[in-house]
Amino acid sequence: MLDPLRNWLSGLISSALEGFDKMLASAADVLKGGLGDWDAVLKWSKELRSFCYIIIAICLLIELAQIASKVDIIKWEHGLKIGVKMVLAKVCIDNAPEFLKACYVQAQDWIAILSEGGSTLGEITTRALDPLVQNVKGFGNILGMFLSSFIVLMAIKICGLLIQVIAYGRMFELYVYLAVSPLPCAFMPLGTGDGASVNRITSKFFKSFIAVCLQGVMMIVVIRIFDTIMSGAIEDIVIAIAADPNADVNASITDLIYTMLLGAIALVMAVVKSGSWAKGIMDAM
Repeated sequence: MLDPLRNWLSGLISSALEGFDKMLASAADVLKGGLGDWDAVLKWSKELRSFCYIIIAICLLIELAQIASKVDIIKWEHGLKIGVKMVLAKVCIDNAPEFLKACYVQAQDWIAILSEGGSTLGEITTRALDPLVQNVKGFGNILGMFLSSFIVLMAIKICGLLIQVIAYGRMFELYVYLAVSPLPCAFMPLGTGDGASVNRITSKFFKSFIAVCLQGVMMIVVIRIFDTIMSGAIEDIVIAIAADPNADVNASITDLIYTMLLGAIALVMAVVKSGSWAKGIMDAM
């Protein structure tokens, strides 16, 4: 009678914790995925180019007006600077996707290296919990353990799901940046009226794209840090349980599950913050 209940509880724990590992692995696969839809999205960005050439002309007129309001005579140096910026803007519009692709590929290489091995924390915790679950005595204790751990285990799976969602969201963000890449490049000639400065929109766009690429690297880094730290914490609890033959089995199971939940929540928070960390590093806030 009790063995099926224990097996049921063990199955629930295994499904939640090993499922968490699989979700982290799936998120890592998304982060290191290839450029499958890159060319398709690039076609959309090409549709903006003709409009962006009009923006370049408008920016030229605005820049000339700003210069004229500050100086009595517009010198040839001003025209040369504006002309160079217009040429650079045209080159940038035509070649920005190649630069973005190079940044993306480099980030993917780092992610592929850092993600080798994957996370096995859920599997380790499950192996530690299995013998403890088999030692739970009485129908009431098993039922109580199921009820107390069900919400916690579901919360752990939700944490894994959130990390997957963030990984997919990063890919969408990258493709959106690519699709609109000609637009911020078109504002390059629009400076502050001195004919030399480059518009902040263009520089911030490239910094933001590189930051999103870097975000994927930082997500993998925090996942690996999580795996290392939490493996040590789980191991300490297992050693403490093994050293105390009179330890309460129910309390030991609860400690392990709640430690896993604590780590999962901390991991989600770190993954969420990885975007702002990357933008802070690139000064793209």
